[in-house]
Amino acid sequence: MDTRMEGTGCPPCSSAPNLTPNPSPAPVSAPAYSLASPPPKKPFRLEKGERPAALLCLLMGIAYVRLLLDPPEILRPWGDWSDWLLAILLVSFFVCVELSARLCRLPCPRESWFWAAVMLAQPLGCGLFENDALSLFPYLFSHLAAAQWALVRCGGAAALPVGALLPLDLVRGWFGIPFSNFHRLFQTIFYGAGKKLPKPKSKGVWWGLLGAVCVLPVLVWAFSTLVNADAAFQNLAGSVQDWLAMFSLPAFLADALNPGWLLLELFFACWFYGLFYGSKHLKENTNRIKDREIYDAFDKMRLLPRQTPLVALALLCGLYLVFFLSQLSYLTAGFAGVLPEEYTAAEYARRGFFEMLQIALVNLSVLAAAAKLSRIPLRQSRGLRGLGIALCASNLLFAAIAFSKLWLYISRFGLTSMRVLAGYAIAVVAIWSALAIASLLRPFGAVVWGVRLAAVLFCLLCLCNIDGLVTATQNQATKEYLQGETGYYYTYSFMD
Repeated sequence: MDTRMEGTGCPPCSSAPNLTPNPSPAPVSAPAYSLASPPPKKPFRLEKGERPAALLCLLMGIAYVRLLLDPPEILRPWGDWSDWLLAILLVSFFVCVELSARLCRLPCPRESWFWAAVMLAQPLGCGLFENDALSLFPYLFSHLAAAQWALVRCGGAAALPVGALLPLDLVRGWFGIPFSNFHRLFQTIFYGAGKKLPKPKSKGVWWGLLGAVCVLPVLVWAFSTLVNADAAFQNLAGSVQDWLAMFSLPAFLADALNPGWLLLELFFACWFYGLFYGSKHLKENTNRIKDREIYDAFDKMRLLPRQTPLVALALLCGLYLVFFLSQLSYLTAGFAGVLPEEYTAAEYARRGFFEMLQIALVNLSVLAAAAKLSRIPLRQSRGLRGLGIALCASNLLFAAIAFSKLWLYISRFGLTSMRVLAGYAIAVVAIWSALAIASLLRPFGAVVWGVRLAAVLFCLLCLCNIDGLVTATQNQATKEYLQGETGYYYTYSFMD
């Protein structure tokens, strides 16, 4: 019997007995990663549809730069095409991202159609009615809506439907996602190309190319210095230039290969594809910000007893009550069409607008803080719910007062772009305050509907002939008010 099988004998060629059995090997566990040593990144892997999407984004970057910064001459005989420029660019962006998403077989959320309509309605209004009175706001808001639509369409939005986390999505859509995936365009287009290209036998070839690239600016400077230093070398350089001129590129091709334009086109192409690729793969990122984590973090902040927000809201409502009673004649003068003697129409409207804006911002912020910090939700306490409704009702009252002052100003001096936008801001404050009151009475997605209604209202504003309304009201005001406060008509202010 072999004693080695029992673990008590000595192995061959051993001088000492083995008194203990052979220890079993310790189980191999996965390496633990810490903040100092993060887990290794997954290697880049090309998925189906991503390379055609990268090529589409490259074409989109070229079209964006060429139409926006360097419009082609062929479009000029068509007339005033510049009004449709924004619509052409955003329609191209819509087609590019939609085709890319379909090639990658991404599911299409219903919310994406809403943001697509918001994105395209604003440039459509600019093309139909110009609406120069609205200045850069349609251009800015349509680009924000485009980034938000791409996030929703490709699955990168923080939460659906879009609501309170919209600012987070906008920051990520403009900066975080595109620039963190800025290099993906080159990775996708040239994926697998290194395997097909012949490899040099030595790395010295690459170091030599690096030296040539680094010395190129010095070489150009030295060449120009030598040309100016010697007449014979200057004649030789001139003959070389004449010889190279025979092989010069046509004007349109030289302009297309201009390094400055190429860098701009690559920049926007990388931004477009970075937004698409980052939104597509955001669900796979384990470190992404989740909406449930944000809401759970807010729930952990419910540390205040009911008495603290109750007293705070009561004091704020009491202050507004005293203010309304003490300034009743000043606040209601706009409803009666009477201008106080110590104010001009511009000052009266401007003060009312900024008072409303500041108070609405404070009230909604205090109400949101009370809702997130109180141990007892506002809807479960009659006192907190009543004070919250009173706070929002004061917002509605301030909005009505601000609109009466603005209407008094418009009736005397007509519309301008700033007065139109001020009216839009007043309407948004009134809508949000009314939705907050309704949500206190019966819970529903008030923030979601507030975002949607604000976006729809601005789109309807863009689809109206604002320039025509401004011109008509200005002409009417000039005929009716040739005296009085017309001296203030050209005074610059926020409402002008």
